[in-house]
Amino acid sequence: MGDDADIPVLDRGIVRLVAFMGGDARVGESARICTMTDGTGESDAKLARHLIRMGHGTPFEHSVFTFYVKCPIFVARQWFRHRIGSYNEMSMRYCVADREYYVPRDLEGEGWEADRERYVASMEEAFDAYEAMQTAGLRREVARGVLPVAVYTQFFWTVNARSLMNFLDLRLDTAAQWEIRQYARALFTIFEERMPSTAEAFRERREGMMDPPKREYEFD
Repeated sequence: MGDDADIPVLDRGIVRLVAFMGGDARVGESARICTMTDGTGESDAKLARHLIRMGHGTPFEHSVFTFYVKCPIFVARQWFRHRIGSYNEMSMRYCVADREYYVPRDLEGEGWEADRERYVASMEEAFDAYEAMQTAGLRREVARGVLPVAVYTQFFWTVNARSLMNFLDLRLDTAAQWEIRQYARALFTIFEERMPSTAEAFRERREGMMDPPKREYEFD
């Protein structure tokens, strides 16, 4: 599944870049085809900044990432709300679920020992029931119904840079749940490595260093 190293996330999660096409240079090429002009690496960086500042997104759609992701089911369900992209997820109709589940960091602190034990016991009991039903001959697609949303799932996600930036905009925000923010941070690390000029412009815009253009609207 690609040569890039796994980036660990949460207690058992992973993000890995599987494939990549395009990059900052492709953004420049895609934008300049309008005027049939050439550019350089330095001018590509300036162009990426200009495009992001002006809200011109289509040139970023020609750079494409494929990620392998391992995350809790509840994180995946938030992730799949980002619909401009392609997903293929493991199916617990056909695969036996591994006894892997997320234990929230909130339960690691002092004073939460009893709640952590209760949480882990509940997860283990769910897996005991899941495995017992399968041993009794119940189909996997039925038995999986007892598994909680903290169980880990795996999927591939193919997404263009424009949609990736939309994901990062929403999921790096402190309003997003902490767990999915950790995955967004891992994705941004890869994004920054593969498309440094675009990532820098994206960061500038997010941090308010880039003034948006002033526009006038006429509604009548």
